[in-house]
Amino acid sequence: MKIDLSKEEYRVLVEVFSLAGMILDSYGRGQNKEKKPFYELEQKIYASCDDFDSQDLIRRDGQSNELARKWDEKSPERVVRFYDQFVDDAFWEELIIRMTGRDLQAEMTWAGVGEEAAGEEKWIKRKKELELHYETLFRESGLEGISLAGGGEGSN
Repeated sequence: MKIDLSKEEYRVLVEVFSLAGMILDSYGRGQNKEKKPFYELEQKIYASCDDFDSQDLIRRDGQSNELARKWDEKSPERVVRFYDQFVDDAFWEELIIRMTGRDLQAEMTWAGVGEEAAGEEKWIKRKKELELHYETLFRESGLEGISLAGGGEGSN
């Protein structure tokens, strides 16, 4: 199969691979066998940079001879902004989910009900209330809205 790309589309594809690479690189690029197919495809795509007059985006590592994305430290890359926004959104969403789960579990324990009650309409409604509470709290005050109590598991 052949895919025809314009120069602009190729540049966007390089950005997509750069974004994916930020995630894949975060925990051991090339050392994880599961990631190898992604890395090999990235190398194929990057190898076409001359065909698309995009040498400004790709560099060859002198030691490993591998192709990698060039980063210009002087100008912010939009793909980095996308990644940073993703990380930020994921952090807050995960924090909301975990705190809601913690609080809902505590309330269910105090009420003397088990996990099976979580599907009941009352607890589903309460979960949504807690999620909205934390979302509003964090939007208004960020981490300042969080207080941690010591003495729990893992505390010193």
